[in-house]
Amino acid sequence: MESLLLSNANGVATLTINRPAQRNAITLEMWRSLAEITARLDQDSSVRVVVVTGAGDEAFSAGGDISEFSEKRRDPWQAKIHNGRVELALKSLARLSKPTIAMVKGYCVGGGCMLAAHCDLRISADNALFGMPVAQLNTLVGYRELQRFVHLIGLGATLDLLLTARMIKASEAQSIGLCSQVYPLADIDNHVAELTSRMVNLAPLAQRWRKQMVQTLLRKPDLLDLTPEEGMLPDAIYDTEDYAEGVAAFLGKRAPVFRGK
Repeated sequence: MESLLLSNANGVATLTINRPAQRNAITLEMWRSLAEITARLDQDSSVRVVVVTGAGDEAFSAGGDISEFSEKRRDPWQAKIHNGRVELALKSLARLSKPTIAMVKGYCVGGGCMLAAHCDLRISADNALFGMPVAQLNTLVGYRELQRFVHLIGLGATLDLLLTARMIKASEAQSIGLCSQVYPLADIDNHVAELTSRMVNLAPLAQRWRKQMVQTLLRKPDLLDLTPEEGMLPDAIYDTEDYAEGVAAFLGKRAPVFRGK
């Protein structure tokens, strides 16, 4: 059985963590594969939106596969290799030029929570449970992953999750910004399908450059050290074919057909 499943239909790529018997725990090899898959998706012009989810209804992912830790993280050097692969996968996902959605059902814990946090949107079923109980294992979240959480939910909420090691329900996760939408478990697939069917028709250049601008803003919050390319990016969109198409479609009262050019 493949541990990672990838499908692509109507512009939506769905990446499924497929280890339901292990609550979709992620092995080191899966982290390596995740980085490769996201790199391929980034280059695939047929993909407009990426959905990441877990097989079944009980878990998005319960995190890294702890059964490997005694071997793969047995000392600082092995841990550095392991953590480097995890970081590479998360970085590749965060830098994907297409919008990414984590569809979360059930447990979303540890490395699984980090994976969801590195998607652009997190849409949750009402049975979801989020947590970062690393203190129960005496492990640490890396600097880059810690930074992601602070940017996403703020310092106070990040410390709450890490220092208490408690699990929070979907409603609380929504209140702190960890997920943006919550739906009944029976309805979430339809809601995500409706959302992605809308998003695939939006302008891919605007989506990609918006994500790029947000990342620049996080790196340079004072906006005082922008490169010429970064400074011109908001205006460069007006020199694209898709901008002309968007205006023409609006004036012609028709749906635009964007080509990413």
